[in-house]
Amino acid sequence: MSEANSADVIVKEIANRMNELLERAESAINQLDDTQVWYRRDPTDNAVGNLVLHLVGNLRQWILGGLADQPDTRDRPVEFSTQSGLSKAELMQMLRETVEASCHIIRNLPADRIAEVKRIQDTNTTIAYAIVMAVSHLGLHVGQIQFITKSFLRERYQVACTPPAKKGRGEFW
Repeated sequence: MSEANSADVIVKEIANRMNELLERAESAINQLDDTQVWYRRDPTDNAVGNLVLHLVGNLRQWILGGLADQPDTRDRPVEFSTQSGLSKAELMQMLRETVEASCHIIRNLPADRIAEVKRIQDTNTTIAYAIVMAVSHLGLHVGQIQFITKSFLRERYQVACTPPAKKGRGEFW
């Protein structure tokens, strides 16, 4: 397999993984009500709503802005200071639209651009790094969203994910 084909496979798998993580986030968030989405056990904790705003801001900065040259309008402090104002449905729509737009950009990225250097968060970084950072960051915070949801619901928490092998995407779980 050529280097270009390998890069194509990798970026498409990353986009697929981002969609799987979106499904997991939606599954968890849909089990909460609008009040629970903004609940903080402690003032220093992040609510699920904050994590969604943070993921949207991060993906818009790193992928939409960094790779697709869209304007960077991120306000990171607001991602964490917001305590209400958006419904669960609005948060989910923002996350879905941002992940889908990010996946579109990643899937359609020409392989010869993977080593290209971009300026993101005042740092020169490769497109490859930006993509890996975005998917790992998404996975980290989706895990937190699942943990918070499970903490609320305990035994009522419903796991709703299909192992990749069931989707025909691999043998390992």
